[in-house]
Formats: sequence, C-alpha cells, structure tokens
Amino acid sequence: MIESAQPSRERLTELFLQYTRILSPFKHERAMADAVIGHLKALGVAVNEDRTGERVGGDTGNLWCVVQSEGEPHIVLGAHLDTVAPSDRIDPYLGEDGVFRNRFRTILGSDDKAAVAAIVHATELLKASGLPFPTYEILFTVSEEIGLVGSKHFDEKLLKSPFAAEFDSAGPVGGITVKAPSHDTFRATFRGQAAHAGVEPEQGRSAVQAAAKAIAMMDLGRLDEESSANIGIVHGGVGTNIVPDLCEIQGECRSHNEAKLAKVAAAMVDAMHAGAAAIGVDVDIALVHEYSAFALTGRSPVVRLAKAALTDMGLEPELHASGGGSDANILNARGLPTVNLSAGMLQVHSPDEHCSLDDLERLCGAALRLILMAPEYGPKGRASAVPEGE
Repeated sequence: MIESAQPSRERLTELFLQYTRILSPFKHERAMADAVIGHLKALGVAVNEDRTGERVGGDTGNLWCVVQSEGEPHIVLGAHLDTVAPSDRIDPYLGEDGVFRNRFRTILGSDDKAAVAAIVHATELLKASGLPFPTYEILFTVSEEIGLVGSKHFDEKLLKSPFAAEFDSAGPVGGITVKAPSHDTFRATFRGQAAHAGVEPEQGRSAVQAAAKAIAMMDLGRLDEESSANIGIVHGGVGTNIVPDLCEIQGECRSHNEAKLAKVAAAMVDAMHAGAAAIGVDVDIALVHEYSAFALTGRSPVVRLAKAALTDMGLEPELHASGGGSDANILNARGLPTVNLSAGMLQVHSPDEHCSLDDLERLCGAALRLILMAPEYGPKGRASAVPEGE
C-alpha cells in the first residue's frame, strides 16, 4: 500500500463527527451532500448529481464521480447519504472507550456516515500522496432507507468499473455480504361501513375486524432459513363508539428464493381477500416488488478482491448472507457484481447505535486496499483467473 496513505484517526474523527451532526433523513440530504461535494471538490474531484431528488420528492440527487489517476476506473465504492428519521437531537461524541455514540436517545447516523467518512478520507489520502493510484469511482445514493429509492433511479450505465463494493452492512469490519434476499412490500386498505357501535352495530361492517382476521390467517415471522414475513403497520378507526369503515395495513415478505417469495406473497394476498370476504368489506391491495435477491460465489472476482483486501489487513474475512437489502441488490440485478462490506456500525436504527474509531480506521484501510488491489482482480488483472481448486 502507498506508504503515506495511512488513515488518520484524528481526521476520521473530524469527518465522522461533522457528518453525523448533519441531519439527513431520507429525501432531505441536501446539507450532507453539500458537505461531501465540498470535501471532494477541494481535492480536485468533480462531483456529478442526477435528478433523483426532484423525481422522488426529495431535495437531493445521487452523487457520483471518477477519481482519476491511472487507467480506466477499476472499482466503484458506494454508500448512502440518508439516515432513518431521528426522534431526537443528534449530538455525537467520541467516548474515552474509543466508541462514537449520540448523547440523546435516538440514532447516531453511522448508518451510513461511517462509510462516507471512510471513502472521503481514503480519497484525501490517495490525493495527498502525490503518487499514482488506480482510477476508481464513488457513488453516494439518496433515500436508501425507504426501499433503495436512490439506486433504483440511478443510471448504472454511468459507471465504467467492472465491479463495486458497498459499505452498508452492520457488524465489525471483516464481514462480506455475498447473498441478500428479494423483497416484496404491500399496502392493503380495507373499506367497510361505519355505524354507531352502541346504537346499531349490526348496520356496520368493521374494516378493522376484517384486517384482524386477515392477519390472523397469515404465517408471520421466520418462515424458514430463507424466508420471512411481517406486518409492520396497522392503522384504522377514529373513535371507540364507531364501527370503523377504514383500516390500512402495511407489511412485507422476503426470501432468498424467488419461487418461495412468490408463494409467501400470494398467501398473504389470499389471507387479505379472505379476511375481507369474512366480514363483507372491500379490500384494495398494492403489492410492490422492491428488489431482487443476489448471490455471489467465492469465485467471483469482487469477492476474491474483498477477501484479499481484508486479509492484507490481518483480518479474517467472513462471507455471510443477509436478511436485509442494500444498494448492492440493485447494482447486482443490473449486471454490476457488488459485495456489501460490514462498516463497523452496530445496533443501527436504534438509540443504542454506536461505532468504534478502531473500526472506522479499519474501514478506511479496507477502502484503500480495495482501490489499490482492484486492478489485480479486474478483467485484465494477474489475479483475475480463478486459482485451480478454488
């Protein structure tokens, strides 16, 4: 590795605290994007922004850039700029134990700002080295937290690299997600007949009761080693003395197997129709396929690159399957082989979210090695061929 390209713990701390102090819930990433654009522009890197924000009702588009040095781009490094919506203030600090936390009981924002800080600092280090390095690309998406919206609207043809690495998996640095599920969501609206609950309840048809019957008929939770289903939102009724004429439920199902996912989704839809029929109400169902599964083998060049980069740091790479989705699902589905690396963030989306400075330093080191080692594993690299017996 370039000798001068060693992560600075002081600079990583500065970047991470700056980024996490910026509120950037989905569809409101403008201030975060401007900070990142400013840092990259100061390095002489021109940042492009697409029109995703105006297309999805947000204030910011996806950002992408080419960090030009030697040759054509060899790898894309990716992360997202948005967070889930915080329920309180975000006031991050680095504790004496070397762990970043929030002083208030809400998210920290390390998902995914740890990744953004690591990628930006890796770029600072390579630019400051004064030495040649492989050309690479950066993609920072928006509205990832509400169904990978930014990546769905991004034109992947703008990227020229043969593979990509997302930094958006929870867990200590060293994990490599090579398999993630397909995901369907639905919104169902039950429409019944309102009536006074005490005077003439027999004149009403309860939309809430229909929804309850539908949910009771569903198989929810962990269905098997590859599949899950959940009802996450139930909303209906306006008063205890009124038979509710409207109830909406929202849910999802996931599976690493497309055929299984289709069966689970069909069973949930059948349950909703049966619940509506049992009470005599109508139901409108909107089922959406959010993204498709991906599965990379250990023979994939980008997997082998990720393993080599982590091993070079003295870490033991761990290949695993995830139950959640990421921008890697979208990029893989569009033909760009993409791994999703653990970014050191723990207990994300919760008031106990935290991230250690040690892991942030390791994440930046991983980004540097991925960039510097990528040419070896690309189509023309010496390590591009799969070793015999692997």
